[in-house]
Amino acid sequence: MAPNLRRFTGISRPFMLMMLTVSTGMSLLTTTVRAEYEEPPTLSATELLGPELVKGPNHTVVEQVRNDGLFNHYTVDSPFAAFEVSSTSALKFLINEINAIAEMKKVKTDDTAVASLKQSAENTATGIKNLFTNTEETLKGAASGVQSLFHRAKETIGSRDPTSAEDNRAKQIIGYSKAKGDIATTYNVNVYSRNQVLQEELDRLAWADYLGGLGVGLATAAVPGIGGVVLSASGTARLLNEAINTTPASELWVQNRDKLVALGLASDTVQLFLNNEVFSPALATVMTSALEAMKGVDNLELFLKVCLQASTPDMASVITDLTVLTAGYHMHVKPLAGIVPMARITRAIDADGKAVVVVPADYVVWSGKLHDALNQVSEETKGDQNTAKELWVLGNLSARALDESEKAGWTVHTGAGAQLLPQKQ
Repeated sequence: MAPNLRRFTGISRPFMLMMLTVSTGMSLLTTTVRAEYEEPPTLSATELLGPELVKGPNHTVVEQVRNDGLFNHYTVDSPFAAFEVSSTSALKFLINEINAIAEMKKVKTDDTAVASLKQSAENTATGIKNLFTNTEETLKGAASGVQSLFHRAKETIGSRDPTSAEDNRAKQIIGYSKAKGDIATTYNVNVYSRNQVLQEELDRLAWADYLGGLGVGLATAAVPGIGGVVLSASGTARLLNEAINTTPASELWVQNRDKLVALGLASDTVQLFLNNEVFSPALATVMTSALEAMKGVDNLELFLKVCLQASTPDMASVITDLTVLTAGYHMHVKPLAGIVPMARITRAIDADGKAVVVVPADYVVWSGKLHDALNQVSEETKGDQNTAKELWVLGNLSARALDESEKAGWTVHTGAGAQLLPQKQ
């Protein structure tokens, strides 16, 4: 790997493969049967992608694309760094961010003044320490209007810690984070992105804007790129970027908690989910929105229990994508009746009793894990010969995987994004 190769957080190969593993005797397949499974291929970027994705004014996608049996892994060269991404949708997400970085770099700032302001802010942080360590004394004697202003801060202090995707509390309190969120909105990116090159540029412009009200947030029009605001790694969740960028993380935490509890989900499970730091405030908000869209579906809490398994941002992104796509099925295909476990993730049952499995993958090959997962569902539904089984894949299946799935009685839908999440005109 090149020294400056950046890992752009996307889909986790080990986790998604684990998701399709089931603890049944079927995993003890013979060597002869295993030999019939497919090896993940090496693919061509030129054949997979449109020309505007392969090469643009600020990026070039390396021709060889490694597939891991579910996702395509791309290397992207740019003037700013080399990046790796783990899905086609994450690639589109990254290209939009690279274009934003290029536009940000056109804005000149006084680096000396910015460095001085950072030191000043550190001193300010010491002065406001009591807001976190002695909240009652800090607020005592304040006018009633000011007390209500701090209601939300008091409610969440001690209940959560900033995730690694957001600014520390001092930056949030002094107003720096607001400037950063406004700038992210202007450049059509998400302020909680884990792209470190992007974060460096957001920080530089935010400090400059905070320093003198330089109007950095108004320096350029929104960068053209992938349509809408894509918040999840698969590009399936589209929310108002401005709302997430400009709402304090602590406020998003409270809003998400109240919405999830209102759905009837156990408050303990809700708080454990919201305090899982691998879910950025943006991902947590996308998850909450998707669950709200499925209000009335039985056993929604299972999604949050799956979220508790996530130990990396990659895993959080996969689970969020799966939840959003499931909500898309509920809204645009057929209302769902309930959610049930499948291995360590979920599958759905729609209003007709149909078994629905959603996989946010790029290119699925025929493997032992896929074979076992599909057979598990077939075993669970064999009591009712009329139970239909549908597999919805964001990308495509190999010819072999498609043939084997259909032989096993599955109806397969590829390129499912357009149907599950149709774009509004």
